[in-house]
Amino acid sequence: MNVLEKRILYSLPVKVVASNRNLKEFKSLLEIKDDQIGLGDKGLVYLNPGDYFVLDFGEEKCGGIRLLTGFDKTTSSNMKIHIRFGESVSEACSVLGENGSCNDHSIRDMVMNIPPLSDQQIGDTGFRFVRIDILKDNQIVHPFKSIYCWEYANDYVPIQQYKSIDKQINEIYKTALHTLNLCMQNRIWDGIKRDRLVWIGDMEPEIHAILHVYGNIKLIKKTIDTAVLSNPMPCWINGIPSYSAWFLLIMYDIYRIAGAKSFVKVYQPYMDEIISLFDKSTDTNLDYDKAGLSYAMKYFIDWPSYKDNNENERKEANILLLQYVIPKIQKMYLSLKVENKELTSLVEKVQKIKVSVPTTKVFASFYQLVNHDEESYEVLIKDGSKGMSTFMSYYVLKAVALKDKEKATTMLKEYYGAMLNLGATSFFEDFDISWSNSSRIDALNSDNKKDFHREYGDHCYKGYRHSLCHGWSVGPISFLIEEKN
Repeated sequence: MNVLEKRILYSLPVKVVASNRNLKEFKSLLEIKDDQIGLGDKGLVYLNPGDYFVLDFGEEKCGGIRLLTGFDKTTSSNMKIHIRFGESVSEACSVLGENGSCNDHSIRDMVMNIPPLSDQQIGDTGFRFVRIDILKDNQIVHPFKSIYCWEYANDYVPIQQYKSIDKQINEIYKTALHTLNLCMQNRIWDGIKRDRLVWIGDMEPEIHAILHVYGNIKLIKKTIDTAVLSNPMPCWINGIPSYSAWFLLIMYDIYRIAGAKSFVKVYQPYMDEIISLFDKSTDTNLDYDKAGLSYAMKYFIDWPSYKDNNENERKEANILLLQYVIPKIQKMYLSLKVENKELTSLVEKVQKIKVSVPTTKVFASFYQLVNHDEESYEVLIKDGSKGMSTFMSYYVLKAVALKDKEKATTMLKEYYGAMLNLGATSFFEDFDISWSNSSRIDALNSDNKKDFHREYGDHCYKGYRHSLCHGWSVGPISFLIEEKN
């Protein structure tokens, strides 16, 4: 029998954020007690039908809660409670179906029957806050002894440590690493609330960072094997042509950072199939239709730049991505002493295609990395971090650092520091610097500012569906380690 062994950690809440009662009445929920339910327990919290409270566990977690209840001596009946997990306080207080609040991919909103003298583990999602409501129709309410967070431990040992003389940089690195660790679960996931899937594009920043921090651990191969088996060739991986390019770059990352030549050779036949598809799609220009395969999004790079009215610009961005990636693969193949005529053909064709200087930071990052161009550099630094995206942050910062490392570091601090200022303990699926003047995610909105989590987001992540812990946002890890800031 195959048994998946994981170590579980338990932690108490650090704060009661809100309640209809005096917050002092919940003090004992923050205190360490024996975690065995007993008949003579002290320090219980007694509640009434209609009461509610919101707990803060201090930082983003991947897991659920462990709820210990006492009993009312007059009955052994169950009570009903409404439990809502949230990555922000407002999400924990949200109503399903409104402002993007959902149970997609992991259940975060549920009504439970709770018996007396119980010790139950409930939920498995991404969260920091938990709201518990005692339903009004309860005839009896059993007291609460303790409410823990439970989560799976990450026992990977770093192969190198990072520390800067700049405290804000250290906090950004620490938060990015926490984000990465949370997404390293049964596989390398994109997000811990949503989607909990193996997306190859999302994995490139994650694997890039893992290689720097933990080395070429088994979880990398396990996740890549899942991606390969679920995307048999011929296909565009995950239905997105650019994600096949990211797969090639992941292999190059493993080769370059870990020196794992034998590892990469295992996937050479799969890479050859991808190279063939790109070769078929390229002549004097790029057209993925020529490969004869279906796709979900033709010229996707990242969500903030994915608009229906800019297909030509997105197409040129895909060309730039290939101009950045394919020569690296050729270099790797030469080192591996592997001959591939289609790769040679593809390199020649891709490098001959002329594209205009992009007008967006994300696309301009590839142009700058390929061409070291002054005009694209001006696009990159215009208005500071405005126009950056979490997914593409590493490439934007590396492109700026080619000319001015200090400027790149300033942009990093402005962009990721703004998330920290909103109360982030993990980095988001998407963030626009214009969202900075919003209420913090760790308190109820009482200052009439925009509610960041409820009112912002776009595409598939509007409102509370927006993941506030997304692995593709960990670009600062690789950037800071490589640039030795």
